Amino acid sequence: MTSLTTYNIMSPCNLVGDIFMSWGRIVTNQKCPICGERYPSSKGDSPITCCKTQPTKFLIQIYWQGKDVNISRDREGKTIHSFVHARIVLDIIRAEYKSFDPEIYHKQSSTQFKTFWLHFLKKYEGHIGTHSKLKSIGVNQILPTFGDMQLRDIRAYHIDQWWTELLGKGLAPRTLNDLRQWLLSFLTQAQRLDIIEKVPRFPDPVDVPIKHIAWISEEEQLKVLNALPEYDRPIFDFLFLTGCRVNEATGLQRTDTDWIKGLTIINHTIRRDGSLGGTKNKKPRVIPHFPELVECLKSKVVKLNSYQFVNKWGKRYSDDYLRDRFNEACETVGVEPIPLKNATRHSFGMGLLRKGFNIWQVSKAMNHSTIRMTEYYVEVLAEETKVMYGRGSRRNPAKMKNKAR
Repeated sequence: MTSLTTYNIMSPCNLVGDIFMSWGRIVTNQKCPICGERYPSSKGDSPITCCKTQPTKFLIQIYWQGKDVNISRDREGKTIHSFVHARIVLDIIRAEYKSFDPEIYHKQSSTQFKTFWLHFLKKYEGHIGTHSKLKSIGVNQILPTFGDMQLRDIRAYHIDQWWTELLGKGLAPRTLNDLRQWLLSFLTQAQRLDIIEKVPRFPDPVDVPIKHIAWISEEEQLKVLNALPEYDRPIFDFLFLTGCRVNEATGLQRTDTDWIKGLTIINHTIRRDGSLGGTKNKKPRVIPHFPELVECLKSKVVKLNSYQFVNKWGKRYSDDYLRDRFNEACETVGVEPIPLKNATRHSFGMGLLRKGFNIWQVSKAMNHSTIRMTEYYVEVLAEETKVMYGRGSRRNPAKMKNKAR
């Protein structure tokens, strides 16, 4: 009976099974943070521990064709991030004992930062401006630090080091916060797709100075308007009357105006590449008709062109052309030139607040995405109101206005 049992253990079938069960082990290159010794290996039967601590990085070590082969990823290219994950990979490798091919486990990881960043970029391919900006941000400010890392290996201290380097580059506060927000959005997307378990802690954003708004009064607007070439006045008048963005006015279609209902809907804008796209915050803005608006909309209609406003050559207006004509008119009438978007959009918002409309009404009229955008105008108006109080400042009511510029 005893010899029979010994014979069964030494049978070829059981030898193969024994080799199968012992082939490969789970190892780590990390050392115990308490005693400083290397962690022991495991055949998958028990977790790797030392001084009641566990490693955070794991490898599967296989003796194959006369040499040790280290496997750090599973068949899908994902980094082995836990002991349970390592045990699953080891069991799969043991199951494919006869057909094992290490190259299957050495393919490029889909969780590598650079690889997933390209996947992240594809979401914005339909938005030319955002895609171009994000691509530049990645190449210059993000990929040099994180590109070759695995997403699961990124820790809060890596982000702190990156943030410290950015602060030393002398970038503008808004630029710094923009970079921070894009990296945060990127890692949040990775978390939603279960590539990482949680988003690392991020440093606080930097304080952004209060935005100063340059604007001109209605009297100055009329002076400039009268100094413009007569053919170009309708589009400038439309900008002054509605506070639309310049690219929204140049992209306005004749079909965007409903004469029966008496409405003009801002649905389009001109993108950086010159193509026609949606509005900035993806929400249309409805402008009810009033006599002055109807007059500038009906001034010129070229049936062969889909654009509401066209230049004297029958083409769509360009930003450069409008800016140059505006600056020339300002110099002619002695009005200090400011950016065209300030002279039209910001002046429109300031004008509404000065007439007594509340912040919610102004925010709605300007189609702001958040009330915070409108608060900038309120802050400027509040500073201007202070001029009414105090002795010296009363003699110069334009003091605060010039400061805002």
